[in-house]
Amino acid sequence: MLLALVVGLPPGADASVGPLHRASDEAHEVAFLVQKGTAESLAAASLLAHLVDTPRDTDRRPDAAALMQRAAALAPQRREILWLLLRDCEMRHCTEEHFIVARLRALDPDNGLALLPELKDSLAGPAADTTRIIAAIGDSKSLTLYWNKSLVMLFDAMTHGSTARAATALTHDADDRLTHAAGVLAAIDVPPFKPIAAACSEDQFQEAGRRAACERLMARLDAADCIIAQSLSTSVQLKWWPPGSAAARALEARRLQQEYLVQASARVRGDRVNQDAETRVDAMRRSATEEEADTLVLAAFHEPVLRPADWLGPEDGS
Repeated sequence: MLLALVVGLPPGADASVGPLHRASDEAHEVAFLVQKGTAESLAAASLLAHLVDTPRDTDRRPDAAALMQRAAALAPQRREILWLLLRDCEMRHCTEEHFIVARLRALDPDNGLALLPELKDSLAGPAADTTRIIAAIGDSKSLTLYWNKSLVMLFDAMTHGSTARAATALTHDADDRLTHAAGVLAAIDVPPFKPIAAACSEDQFQEAGRRAACERLMARLDAADCIIAQSLSTSVQLKWWPPGSAAARALEARRLQQEYLVQASARVRGDRVNQDAETRVDAMRRSATEEEADTLVLAAFHEPVLRPADWLGPEDGS
């Protein structure tokens, strides 16, 4: 879902459905979400505020950081909101990053991705520190971006229902909301994974214990809640093995299965796009991971969950 929707309208979708997207739509939606005043709507307003373009009136530009801080204050136990607060802070290089990390680790001690800022900082220090942190991430019980919870939260918050404020092209229909929510969330929710790729590149394996620590981390990434994190594991490991080797072939088969799940579950089905969007959101409500949601969507569509043998990549429309 993340990889399929962040690029915008899927191929074959009917762009004429619903009102035309205008430059002012994000500001309209932010005002609607702020007016609702819930933790969920304020978090959604913060995400959309990054897209509001008011270059000639910067005093009226929504303060994305303040909105996310208000959301976290209203719902201090919501892990997905605290994670988004951390991502906002990292993007702004704010001084509260370590404090937010400590809050997240106290609230969700099982999530090893809370150690990513520490891993990034360790790359400038002793190699043994980097190896220790990689091992700690690999030994964690989970690696989660709270993708499903965050996307459902944003989708629900952007639903106008019977309110007096009319929906824009961003929220007019379920497919509008889902497509825009996924794109906005992907831009904020997904952390930079470069420290993992750098620390676990093959040229770092001369460091004592590094390869074993990276292998544990990749195994944990394989079970992450977001396919983009799983894909990172596959791409990093593919560089460890010679092309054509048994390990490389197994990883390539896994990569194709991941791509098949994303592409097949996001396939546009004509006039059923809004019904399909609701089906996906319902699947995400009931699933811990994006992969599980994709599997439920394919089952609902009566499509095979496992990649057909003749499916060779995203360009294969069969």
